Amino acid sequence: MPLLNMKNDADYEIELKLAIAPGDVSALRQSALLREKCISGPARRKVFNIYFDTAEQALRQNGMALRLRRSGGQWSQTLKTAGVASGALSARGEWEEVLPGPQLDLSLLRETPLAKLAGRDRLHLTLMPVFTTVFNRTIWLIEFSPGQRVEIALDQGNVRCGEKSLAISEVEIELVEGSTVAVFDAAETLLEHTALRPDNASKASRGYQLLNAPPLAPAYATPVKLKRKWRVDQAMQVIVSACLAHFAANVDGALTTDDPEYIHQMRVALRRLRSAIHLLRPADAGYIGGELQWLTGVLGQARDWDVLVANTLPLLIDGYADADAADAVMRSARESRDIARAAVRVALQSRRYARLHLALGRLTGVPEAFTRLANEALTATDPSPNHVKSLLPDRRLIGVAKFATSEIRRRRHHLLRRAAAMTQLSPAELHRVRIDAKRLRYTIDHFASLFDDKRIKQHVKTLARLQDLLGTANDAVVATSLINSIAPTEQFKNFADGWLSAIRHIELAEIERHIRDLKGLKPLWAQSSKRWQKKTA
Repeated sequence: MPLLNMKNDADYEIELKLAIAPGDVSALRQSALLREKCISGPARRKVFNIYFDTAEQALRQNGMALRLRRSGGQWSQTLKTAGVASGALSARGEWEEVLPGPQLDLSLLRETPLAKLAGRDRLHLTLMPVFTTVFNRTIWLIEFSPGQRVEIALDQGNVRCGEKSLAISEVEIELVEGSTVAVFDAAETLLEHTALRPDNASKASRGYQLLNAPPLAPAYATPVKLKRKWRVDQAMQVIVSACLAHFAANVDGALTTDDPEYIHQMRVALRRLRSAIHLLRPADAGYIGGELQWLTGVLGQARDWDVLVANTLPLLIDGYADADAADAVMRSARESRDIARAAVRVALQSRRYARLHLALGRLTGVPEAFTRLANEALTATDPSPNHVKSLLPDRRLIGVAKFATSEIRRRRHHLLRRAAAMTQLSPAELHRVRIDAKRLRYTIDHFASLFDDKRIKQHVKTLARLQDLLGTANDAVVATSLINSIAPTEQFKNFADGWLSAIRHIELAEIERHIRDLKGLKPLWAQSSKRWQKKTA
């Protein structure tokens, strides 16, 4: 279900999680928001939680967390479900009851998802403590205006599992009353004076991380499931949310390891995001687009050096006679790669990135975000007739299948027209073809669930191969520039230039063939299949 359709009733906890470094806590406590808008607090207390699960971790596997909490001398029992997450904002099912003592009472959870688990009749015999959390909590109740209230909680402590532990240092902003706009307003106001980083990992997920010790691994894009009955704005919320989740899932890996795949996957996620934003521009598309371009550039520098060091240079060095000169080039390239990776880490921990993440979160968490328009500004920058048509307010409210068909048709036509004279294109023009191919591929990916599976696979396979070929040709152009920037000998420059130019010309012939293959594919929207007609009925 789209997050913007979630209802804020007693069974749902809508909150935003933000990581904070211990050294920045003082600035948080002194922030203007907590001084000027606080109507209650700060209230301080120590919180102790015991989380329960079965030996097979049945609750975790079903997206649930069950805990006993002692806070201020009082015990309570809470069940939470995974709910819906979008960036750092989450809407989780929550059922909480006060208890007379430190004993679970599953009878209080008869009307919850826990009661539907297999083996529920014996659950009271199989549940056992799996990890604990202990932290100091400070709470402020903030009122922006009548009917718009949030609770801000600062938690500092540890998650513990046997001898292992993870530090907790986070800020939770929970909606108490009103619209989710208040949650984002609070976070963005705090960011003006305090360094915070969006982080949707719950304390329970950190506990299971300790318990299971899973190896950190890059996360990949997952298909989205759209419903034909949805409006375009509802579908776009789901698409942007999936792209943002793909990006966020790779942040920790990029911050803590040197595995280049994390940066690569974040770049893919940003490309998909930019494609989605370009499809249906929200009111702040200018700001978001500019910031996505900034972050893509930072990641792109690191990715380009990674490709050069890992793929391109080893081939060049193998074919070059002067080993000392080749080794010098590799050393310089590795130094530049390390500098670019450090720049990525700085960017991911910056307030600028945090603001961008929150702006994207608004798109997926605020109902009106995809229905607002900035017509005057957009028309001024792109007054072409087709674009003016795309700015009509009701365009966001039409059926998603009709919109998807129109956009895929338009992007396909644009790519085929630009690629008509492939062998005569300059590197810059070839780069534009590459961008067009990516946009078509990502648009098809976004809306794949609305079309015939067989045709989708044919288009994705052809476009994926086309992207690889265009990418190789582009890597050759980029590699030439990077090699020149690290000032090797003139002999090596000339050798590399000749090698890479040959690669580019070889790829161009293959690219032309795949363009013809794409042109020969039956369009996704052609209704010759009864299966497709039934699927879109």
